Amino acid sequence: MDKPNPSFRADERLNQLSDRDAVWGPLLFLRPERHQLLSPERVLGIASLLGGFYGMLANVMLGLIARAGAGGKPSIFLMPALLAAMCFVCAQLSVVGAWNRRARLLSRRIGWAELTGRPLPRTRDDEQAAE
Repeated sequence: MDKPNPSFRADERLNQLSDRDAVWGPLLFLRPERHQLLSPERVLGIASLLGGFYGMLANVMLGLIARAGAGGKPSIFLMPALLAAMCFVCAQLSVVGAWNRRARLLSRRIGWAELTGRPLPRTRDDEQAAE
C-alpha cells in the first residue's frame, strides 16, 4: 500500500489556509486565481505592504521606548524593510511553493480539458472552495 507523500499533504494544508479569504484580509485583491502562479513580484508587493504597515507600528513602539529613556532611535525605514524582507523569505519558503505547484497542475488540467473538449472534473480543491 502506498503511503501519501508528506510534502503533498503539507501542500494541501498550506493551500487550504491560503485559499481562505479571511487570511488575505484587506489584501484579498492581490490573491491570484488558483490556476495562476504567485510571482515573486506579487509576493514582494504583498510582503512590502505587510512589512511596511507592521514595521511602522514597530517604529511607533520603538519611539515610545526611546522616549522613555532607552538609547537612540534606529532609522525609520529599518523595521519596515526588515519585516518586508522576512515576510518575503517566509512566503517563498512556505506558501509560494505549494501555491505554484497547485497552479501548474490546475493550468495543465484546464489546458487538457480545453484541448480535448471534455469538461474539467471537479477536484477536492474545487469542493473545498465551494464550501
